Amino acid sequence: MNTLTKHLIAAGLMTASAAASAELSVNIGAMSDYYFRGVDQTADNASLMAGADYDFENGFYIGTWGAQLDDSEQEYDLYGGYGSEYEGFSYGIGYAGYFYTADGATDFHELIFSGGYGPISAEYVLGTEDAESGDEADYSFFSLTGEYEGAYLTYGSFGKDYDGDYVEAGYGINYQGVDLSLAYINQLDDLSGDGKKDKAFVFTLSKTFNL
Repeated sequence: MNTLTKHLIAAGLMTASAAASAELSVNIGAMSDYYFRGVDQTADNASLMAGADYDFENGFYIGTWGAQLDDSEQEYDLYGGYGSEYEGFSYGIGYAGYFYTADGATDFHELIFSGGYGPISAEYVLGTEDAESGDEADYSFFSLTGEYEGAYLTYGSFGKDYDGDYVEAGYGINYQGVDLSLAYINQLDDLSGDGKKDKAFVFTLSKTFNL
């Protein structure tokens, strides 16, 4: 899962259009901090990341993405789905699993619906926590994103066993084949559970190689 996809989950995770031809790509990059859906994943630490994606000719896709959380824990994601377009409308459905290497870590499984028209995209997620202790929690997530010439603004909201909202604004460019982006995250509620409403700037750079 590339940086743009992971952080523009923020801009509609997996709102994909059918590829003109089958394509394999890999990506590497780094983040000044790793925020996902408005929540800090690394406690203000920088993170390295890498991933691989395969887009089929018929609109299906599969991929994997991983990030360093700290010196002893990594995250790796597996995902796949289908995306296409019809008369200017994009739509997609997919699965994503988020897994962690630390002992006793909680994994997450999601069914993701996405759609968009022009500069507006939205996603709706149904997710489940899968803890080694056997405890589970169900949650939902909704986001609405507007994009214009590299800039985007996202509102995201959690529901069910989760609760809270955030907004994210950012801008990205491609400079000599390297993707550069700067994002500002503003929690409207205490999403991190630390008694604070986090605010943060995150700088990301990544490079994608089409194979």
